[in-house]
Amino acid sequence: MNKRLKLLRKNLNLSQEAFAKKLGVTGAGISKIESGSRNLTSQMIVSICREFNVNEDWLKTGEGEMFTQLSKAEKVAAIVGKALRNDNQ
Repeated sequence: MNKRLKLLRKNLNLSQEAFAKKLGVTGAGISKIESGSRNLTSQMIVSICREFNVNEDWLKTGEGEMFTQLSKAEKVAAIVGKALRNDNQ
C-alpha cells in the first residue's frame, strides 16, 4: 500500500506536508508510510478514502480504479463538506 499511497499523492499533485495536513497527520508520518517503515492503519485508510474519494479496494490491493465514482448528489455533498471544514479552520 505504501507505493499506492505515494502514487495517489503524486496524482493529486500534493507534497507530503500538504497531503498530511488534509488528514491531520504530519508530513514525517506520510514519509514513513511511503517508505515502508510504517504501515497504514485502518483509520488512516478510511480517512484517505473519505478525504480524497479513493477506492478502498484499490488502496488496499491495487484492484480497480484509483478513485470512486460519485453520484451528482454525493459530489455536491463532498464539496459542501469540504467548504464547511475549510471555514472552520
